[in-house]
Amino acid sequence: MTAPHRRRRGTGHELRDLVVSVATDLLAQLGDVDAVTMRSVATAAGVTAPSVYRHFPDKQALLRVVVAERFAAFTDELRTAADSAGEVPLLRLEAMSRAYVRSGLHRPGHYRVLFSAANAGAAGLGLDPDTEHPGAASHRALLDAVAACVHAERRDAAPMLATELWASLHGIVDLRITKPDMPWPDPDALIDAALTAVRAAAAPRPRPQEAP
Repeated sequence: MTAPHRRRRGTGHELRDLVVSVATDLLAQLGDVDAVTMRSVATAAGVTAPSVYRHFPDKQALLRVVVAERFAAFTDELRTAADSAGEVPLLRLEAMSRAYVRSGLHRPGHYRVLFSAANAGAAGLGLDPDTEHPGAASHRALLDAVAACVHAERRDAAPMLATELWASLHGIVDLRITKPDMPWPDPDALIDAALTAVRAAAAPRPRPQEAP
C-alpha cells in the first residue's frame, strides 16, 4: 500500500498559511464547524497532524483564525468600497452594499464560512464571553453607514434599517448561491430595492400643514 503523499515542509509561516487556507476550504465545503477536524485539515493539507498542532493548539484556535481572517478581508472590502464613493452617505452605503453582494457572489465559499457555517458563533469558536466576535466589525461598519444616512429625526430607526438591509443583501447572495437556476433579477436592481427604506429615512419627516 502506497504511503500518503506529504507536502514538502516549508517555513513555519508558509505551513501556517497553508493550514488556514485548507481549513477555510473545508469549512466552506462542510458548512459546519463540528464537521471539521484537525486530522481532516492535516490530510487535506498533505501534512502530518503534529505539523498542524505546532501552529494551532486545537481546532477552535484554528477556526478562530479562519473566521477572523475572512471577516477582516470582507470588512476591508466594504470599507474600501465606501471610501471610494466619496463623502455622500447614501453613495457610500450604496457602494458598500454592492461590494457586499459582489464579494459573496465572487467567493461563495468564503461567504459560506462567514454567514452560513453552522456552529460558528462564539461558543463554537471557543470565544471568551468578553471577546468580540470577528464578524462584529463588519456589522458595525454597515450599521454606521446606515446611521450616517438616516435623518436625525429618525436616527433611532437605524439599527432596524441596518438589519433589514443586511437580511436583504444576504438573501440576494445566499439565494443565488443555493438556487442558481432560478431566474433571479439583476443584483443591482435588487440592491436598489433593498436600499429603498434607508433612502426614505434619509429625508426629514414632512411637517403637518397648519390649519388656515
